[in-house]
Amino acid sequence: MLKPLLLAATIATAANDTMAEPLSVERFGLYVLAGDMDRATAFYASLFGAEPEFRMPALVGFDIREGLFAIVSRETYAQGVPAGGSVRPYIRVSNLEDALRRVQALVPDGLETEGIVQEGAFRFFRFKDTEDNVIELFSLETSGQ
Repeated sequence: MLKPLLLAATIATAANDTMAEPLSVERFGLYVLAGDMDRATAFYASLFGAEPEFRMPALVGFDIREGLFAIVSRETYAQGVPAGGSVRPYIRVSNLEDALRRVQALVPDGLETEGIVQEGAFRFFRFKDTEDNVIELFSLETSGQ
């Protein structure tokens, strides 16, 4: 019993020393894997209503509210990783109904939820993109908004 407590105390002390300064994050980002980079890029350009911030053969990046949403070539960077399920990004949008209409137009059979789901102040829907990645768009009603 004493050994686990001693180990936990040692880890906590080391963590406090290591984490005295916050991690200097410059930009948050996430990526989805794609087998067809052109198809995925066209899909996300239509979804976001914007062209990519940068485009390379195996990496495409969109500036989304000062974050980076990237598409990465499965063949180049993640061979053997199955389609879909590699990440579950969730993106806050200002008008969830408009976002739902846009997604329904882009991938009519892609919805994973039956429309918008509401859980208190949190509202969301999930869909599959052209590469079977699951994406969640949400809105959050808070007081003062």
